[in-house]
Amino acid sequence: MKKIAILFCLLYLVSLAVTGCGKNDGPSVIKVAVCPTSPPNMFEEKGQYLGMDLDIFDGFCRARGLQYKITSYDWQGMLGAVIGKQADVAFSAISITDKRKEVMDFSKPYMDNTWNLVSLKDRNILINDLGDLKKYSIGYPRGMAYSDFIKEKLEPQGIYKLSDVKMYPTYNEVLADLRNGNLDLAFLDGSVASVYRKKMNIQDSYVFTGFDMFGFAFPKGSQLREDFDRYLTQIGPEKLQAIVDKWMK
Repeated sequence: MKKIAILFCLLYLVSLAVTGCGKNDGPSVIKVAVCPTSPPNMFEEKGQYLGMDLDIFDGFCRARGLQYKITSYDWQGMLGAVIGKQADVAFSAISITDKRKEVMDFSKPYMDNTWNLVSLKDRNILINDLGDLKKYSIGYPRGMAYSDFIKEKLEPQGIYKLSDVKMYPTYNEVLADLRNGNLDLAFLDGSVASVYRKKMNIQDSYVFTGFDMFGFAFPKGSQLREDFDRYLTQIGPEKLQAIVDKWMK
């Protein structure tokens, strides 16, 4: 009986150890999917995950006493993990779109976004008429919302064909090809472009504004999403904007 009592005590202590906030494995750990190539929202540096999105989600977990474990994917794999319910949430500057809302649920938006077509400064590509886009090669990661925009808006107007786009696993490969002269224009989220303008000799060739917002993605019917939205309401717009501003400087 003494051995059984000791065993129950040990099990109890183990259960206590996994209920706090942290990034370790455990029986009720939130499975997080990311594509850590989207600074400042989500990126990896010296083996550590960092970013605006992570700060927001980590704050939620701390407030709720929850644990989470991050798994890294390419962009399309990250979204697939949420759709297939291999992940409980995904975040890495994910645009909220009607097409995505058919297969996943989104949190409230947490920031506005622009879509920036960037080029190398020494190429000096400036787009004044979208009709000129067909002169150039455009690239971005597979699974991005840009595809729907091109298919539904640009292609019907004869501006650009989706089949002409160069697709890549992540922004890393896109920007490598841009740097090496194998790509004319890269589609970047505005927040991502703000970071890479400091690291690379790039400029905005054209900026699409006024229709895109970022959100956290959850599997359909997720109760976690409902609680996360409550958390965003609780911290309020000022604290949320303070996190955004911290990473956008």
